[in-house]
Order: sequence, then C-alpha cells, then structure tokens
Amino acid sequence: MLKQLAIAAAIAVLPLAAQASPLPSYPFVHVSADASVYRVPDIGAIDFEILAADADPELARATVETRIAEIRALLEQQGVSLDDLETRDVRKELRKGVPVEAPVYEVRSSARVNMRDLSKWRAVVAPLLGMPNLNSFATSFDTSERDQVEAELMTNALRDARRRAELIAKGARRKLGAVTAVTPGGVKNVGYTMGLLRADFMEPRGSAARAEASEFLAIEALKLVQPVDVVFKLE
Repeated sequence: MLKQLAIAAAIAVLPLAAQASPLPSYPFVHVSADASVYRVPDIGAIDFEILAADADPELARATVETRIAEIRALLEQQGVSLDDLETRDVRKELRKGVPVEAPVYEVRSSARVNMRDLSKWRAVVAPLLGMPNLNSFATSFDTSERDQVEAELMTNALRDARRRAELIAKGARRKLGAVTAVTPGGVKNVGYTMGLLRADFMEPRGSAARAEASEFLAIEALKLVQPVDVVFKLE
C-alpha cells in the first residue's frame, strides 16, 4: 500500500518542466476525499402534472381548473398552507396523431405541493394519487438543517483529505505542508435507504405513468455526500 502511495506522491513532485501546465511550481500532492452522513428528512415535495383532453379546449381548461380547486380544498382540509401549492406552465396543445377534422386539445399544468410538515405527507399524497387527470408524479425530500449538514460534511471531508495526503507524504518521505487549493463538489444524495438513486437533495424520483401508491407514500432517509479535491504543498 505504501509503495503505491509513494508512486502517487512521486508523480506529484516531478519538476514543473516534466508536468503539463498549469501545475504549481512547488512539490505538491493532490487528493480527493469525501464525507457522508445519513439524515431523516423533515421537509418534502410532490410534483405532478394536471392533464385534461377534450375537443373543446375551454372544457379541457375547466377540468384543469376544477382539479386545482379540489387540490386546494384538500390542502385546506389537512391544514397545509395554500402558499405551498404552486401551479405553473398552463398550456394548450393539439393532441398528436388525431385526424385534423376531429381535433383533440390537451390542456396541461405543472403543479407542486411543498410539505413543511411530513406528518401530513400520507394524508395529502394518497388522495392526490387517486385524483383523475393527475399523472407524472415525482417526490423529493430534504432537510431544513441543510446549511448545518453541509458545514459538517465539509469539515469531515477536509479532515479525510488531510489523512490521505499525510499517508502519501509519508510514503514519499516528505513532510506535508499547507493547503494551497481546495475545490469542493456539490453535496450529493447518493441513494435512498430503499435502494433508489437521485443526484442531489431535491432531485425528484417518479414515473411518467400512474404508479402504485406505496411507491410515493414512504418517506426515505437521505445519504448525503460532500466530495472535495485538495492540493497540499510538500516540504
């Protein structure tokens, strides 16, 4: 192991003339490291599309407006603020593949319900899954302590980077010097406890088709990872 580390260190301490620009002119070691933590989410969101189709576009629009009114009533019933309902991108399109002489119009609207109290998650999400004209569901979870989590992860990732760099320096028989550069990556959520994956805190999971309710009713733990790249001077 130390032999491999020494080889890695030797690459890092080559003279500048032997390395591709732009590398530091002093001996250095570059390491990648990360830190991870599990967190139980306390906030979430469900995204979906409201879609109605009719030969009369006004009737299709009325159906979409009716669904929005029903969603608002559901949220009020569950004590969820109507400010946490977002509807956007209302658009009308001709359905593709239908005869020109018998057009069908589709009216769509994207919607999101932000849930600041996950104790109400099931009571809100289950009825939404059963409503007609709603599809393309996707859910996402986050933590309201995100800033604190990111700070802890960064501290731990930097500590791991120094540990790795010290092993390399020891293998190369050099002394580890000061940090000369740090490049942090974005905090990633590398997976759910149930085995599903997503790329970041709020990236949703979902399906273009209507899914089974059980897929969306579970509240899943987050595994968050903070990667860093660090350059240390070697003395």
